[in-house]
Amino acid sequence: MKKLFAYLAALALCLGAFTGCFAEEGRIGILTPLGVSEDELNENLQDTFFNAIPFSDFKYFDTFNSLILALDNGTIDAIEADEYLSGFIFSRMENLVRYKPADLPEFPAGYCMMLREEDVELRDRISGAIMDMKEDGTLDALKARYIDDVIAGSEPEMVTPEQFEGADTIRVALTGDRPPMDYFSESGEAIGFNTALVTEVAKRLGINVEFTSIDSGARAVALASKTADVIFWSLLGDFKNWEKADAEDQPENTILTAPYITGTLYYIVREDSPLLQK
Repeated sequence: MKKLFAYLAALALCLGAFTGCFAEEGRIGILTPLGVSEDELNENLQDTFFNAIPFSDFKYFDTFNSLILALDNGTIDAIEADEYLSGFIFSRMENLVRYKPADLPEFPAGYCMMLREEDVELRDRISGAIMDMKEDGTLDALKARYIDDVIAGSEPEMVTPEQFEGADTIRVALTGDRPPMDYFSESGEAIGFNTALVTEVAKRLGINVEFTSIDSGARAVALASKTADVIFWSLLGDFKNWEKADAEDQPENTILTAPYITGTLYYIVREDSPLLQK
């Protein structure tokens, strides 16, 4: 499984960089990748990398809240997350350390949108809008407002998509499990970066967008059943050839847009964790 093994290889090397930084073995929490079972992850980790890394156990979580609760109550000792999710956690919770060793290899994740394979024309239109937004600075402005400022402590307002009479409508699935990329306010409003991104894309394409809330593990089913037309996905590695992405853990009959943002890996531990050398 190309993408799965790329993910596990990156994870193993990243964790290996902690040798000498952590005083003993510990348990690391991971948000489960879409479409990959816990048994499958464990089998590949144990067969390929387990003896080479200083962690005794890996625990997988379907939701952001369950991951945070596990760190808080000691079920896990560390969280692996990209720079945006880890930054959000670090800014919102006390007594945590966000750590990235200087020699930690760079394994950036590229964030994309996923569609059904028959929607090639829509995928290409979305990708074209993304590239235009990169070139004219719109993506940088959205990142500053809905990622950087949020990590710094602000709360963005709800984004209201513009409505175009008689235009097609796409349904976009949100899970709320990867703040500040994909999350909801305390009152249940969609306020994440992905929401603002899709709203701007829809405006440029002259189409309507409807947001729907689903469980993270139900994204592939929602796409296949046409409950949603667009879900969010991530790639590891070389993003220059994203159009040729072919990963066995990617749901069948799906296609990806151009990546709209990338982020590198960090780790979150409690500041009193025995994993940190004193």
